[in-house]
Amino acid sequence: MRGSITVAAIQLKKADNKEENFRNVSRLVNETVRRGNVDLVCLPEKWNIKEGNPLTDSESPDGPSIRLLESIAEEYGVYVLGGSVWEKWNGKVYNVSRLMDRSGRCIGVHRKIHLYGMEKQFFEPGNSLEPCETEFGKVGLTVCFDLAFPEVARILTLKGADIILNPAFIPSDGVENWHIYVKARALENRVPVVGINSVSFERGVSWPGESIIVGFHEGYESPAKLNVLVGKRSEEDILIQKVDLDYPRHIRAIRLSERAKIIDELLSLAARKHFLV
Repeated sequence: MRGSITVAAIQLKKADNKEENFRNVSRLVNETVRRGNVDLVCLPEKWNIKEGNPLTDSESPDGPSIRLLESIAEEYGVYVLGGSVWEKWNGKVYNVSRLMDRSGRCIGVHRKIHLYGMEKQFFEPGNSLEPCETEFGKVGLTVCFDLAFPEVARILTLKGADIILNPAFIPSDGVENWHIYVKARALENRVPVVGINSVSFERGVSWPGESIIVGFHEGYESPAKLNVLVGKRSEEDILIQKVDLDYPRHIRAIRLSERAKIIDELLSLAARKHFLV
């Protein structure tokens, strides 16, 4: 378990075809690694495809997008959060986020639980929340709208998550609320949160990026202050930040001990409601 990690959020400007997105991701990861000792590289939700149809554009779990992520992790010796990719399992389509270790091995799979709007017509929801074990601690995976529900981050935190990742696909009019969710989940649980968004224009809607990394440093009057790094608006960007894990562990232990019995009861109710058993 490590005291800190260096995280990179890759704010991809999406191209019109998958092959060009593959090339752009490879280029951006190469540029990221050349900047310094990065431990974890994160991509946004649905990074590999612009627009598209989940029923016809989904891939198998060993499809070309996942193979690319595995090869990138192995080539550069970094952990890779594969944003999310539409995957087909047993005839059903899921919005899936994967975490690859430094050898390119998949060590974590999260299927988006909370489907937003029209997604419910195409995707099956996931039903589990399990942090991934890494050399620097446990990593909690979410996808976009999952983070709008406080019980998701709290369950991951109570299961030991040292950092929570949120690949997202957020339009311009949703960025302000998304940033609030990211900061709120961080403060509520005393856990760093990384939100990764892409830049695109799809179906007449602008997606402006503005990715966000939220960490902590010790305050004076307040016991915890946020370190917040936000990406550029409507431009390709790479956010690189050293994230302290030790200090949040200390203040998180205090926060999670507050009214633990009531919290357990609330989470038990939430788990039954959302089938997170």
